[in-house]
Amino acid sequence: NRKFYSKHQTRMWFTADQIETPALKRLVQNNRNRVERELAGILLMIMEDHDLETLNLCPMDAYNAISKSRLRFDLTQIRNILKKEWKLVNQSNSNRYQKFLLWGDGTTTFREAKGRYFTINKNFLLGNFEDLRNT
Repeated sequence: NRKFYSKHQTRMWFTADQIETPALKRLVQNNRNRVERELAGILLMIMEDHDLETLNLCPMDAYNAISKSRLRFDLTQIRNILKKEWKLVNQSNSNRYQKFLLWGDGTTTFREAKGRYFTINKNFLLGNFEDLRNT
């Protein structure tokens, strides 16, 4: 005959906001795809090396950067990460942007290229990949 502390709001009683904790967030972030974590690490490294807040890239740029690792993936998987997982929108037309080139020794350079690029913010990477913040 006791009254409940929380109200029945959904079919599962508790809403997602009620059960979300910092530990659950870390668990979800660490359960991400290895290709996705590798891409985020490379992009964050480039942003920190060149002191950038945003970075433009085409899926092929990301493919070339990750291809130096031993992961197995394809270009479609990278497009799915950028569009579906990260919910980024690419440019509607081919525009000029600064393309990054990742060399074998870990250095990066930029050169002008043309394509339908995605723009990625540093805050997005730091917010969604907390494990990369300390490395």
